[in-house]
Amino acid sequence: MTERPQLRLTVPGDLPAPTTDADSEAVMAEAVEALSKLRTAYWLGDSTVTLHALASLIAQADNLLTGAVADARDQGLTWTEIAQLLGTSQATAARRHRKQSRST
Repeated sequence: MTERPQLRLTVPGDLPAPTTDADSEAVMAEAVEALSKLRTAYWLGDSTVTLHALASLIAQADNLLTGAVADARDQGLTWTEIAQLLGTSQATAARRHRKQSRST
């Protein structure tokens, strides 16, 4: 079993930004395949099925992200910390998620 490297913060107090890598790609490929099989009886790698599955997963992730941001705010994370985790600016994170957040 290979050991995975731990996330290393580049500056004390910084939080890791989103990462795309082989692990993320493998998880998404499995999710697309599983969802496609659930929704289409004869899935043969058709691009329309793949696009639909990806769009559905993106929409679902967006719904989950809204709740995760609200939970993070409830746990005392600042908009700056949330922005670091989302890989965006503080202003953008607050603008996109403030309305859904239970704390402002």
